[in-house]
Amino acid sequence: MSRLHGPLRAGATLGAAGAAGWLCASLGIPLGWLIGSMLVMIGASLARIPAQQPVLIVPYVKASVGTLLGASITMPVLLSIPDWWVSLACMFVVMGVAGALNYRLLQRRFGFAPVDAALCSVPGGIAEMIFLSEQAGADQRRVAIVHALRIALSILVIPAIISLLYGITITRAVPADPVPMSVPDWGWFSLCILAGVAAARTRRLPAPLIIVPMILCAALHVTNVTHFAVPTEVSRIMQVVIGLNVGARFQNLPLSSLIRVFGAALSTITVQIGCALLGAFAVLQLTGFDQLALTLAYAPGGLAEMSLIAIAMGREVAFVGLHHLVRVLFSLGLAPVLLHRLKGSA
Repeated sequence: MSRLHGPLRAGATLGAAGAAGWLCASLGIPLGWLIGSMLVMIGASLARIPAQQPVLIVPYVKASVGTLLGASITMPVLLSIPDWWVSLACMFVVMGVAGALNYRLLQRRFGFAPVDAALCSVPGGIAEMIFLSEQAGADQRRVAIVHALRIALSILVIPAIISLLYGITITRAVPADPVPMSVPDWGWFSLCILAGVAAARTRRLPAPLIIVPMILCAALHVTNVTHFAVPTEVSRIMQVVIGLNVGARFQNLPLSSLIRVFGAALSTITVQIGCALLGAFAVLQLTGFDQLALTLAYAPGGLAEMSLIAIAMGREVAFVGLHHLVRVLFSLGLAPVLLHRLKGSA
């Protein structure tokens, strides 16, 4: 692979990731397509093999995830959103408790500076947290590693925990494909994706690759313009590319740096998952909502990744996606305030 360059190298990496994803899925590993692809990229990154993710298509794939979220939002779903306020309120409690515990843990146990600990404790988008760390004068590499490990470990651990707790596997949860998409359906699907990619170039919105396609696709479905549902094969392609994108976060990271921060990241995600499970159980007692959907909604993974897990496990994607969207937006608004207060008290 070292002699391959540009598109050829990206194509070879994509092929290897797809093969690994197929193997993991065939072995019954939860979310095998995503996990296999991610492990291939992480392994290549740590082994200094010149793998390359298909960067040209990554934005389109992320936008397609937003489109999938939007396709799950129908008028009955919109009407049910006011009933989710208890779950959304509990999510803020889960975030607050986990964030406070991790902030203290990272400072006292692992010696993180206050600004570093704050940025690593807020479960926002990885790109946004890295950008804020640069602005705040924090250890940018440390923040990047912790959030990359948070997402990677979430992808690895959460499907396994769910399978153990609820006895649900990907192969049993994936529903049969709906009515095949028509040519106009593919046109609307493409329009939503292109809208997200175009919005991302303006850099005026948080997570535009997800939010813009989601809103546009939801509007098309609510107004009965279209009712498309993307086939399983397309979802698998998304998983493979998203897995490569997560794994690519570990490129050019020294193994020594990764080892030093691994314990902190593992402790952080343990606290976050523990709080998510407790929060899901508490809301279950109050509302009777699906406990698996609640667990996915409170899980500390990324918006795109957790949405794909919800899709793969046949859960209410709009419910899970809305919680993660609110989490990301709230984190992006909260982080600058925390940093300002920390600097003021320094």
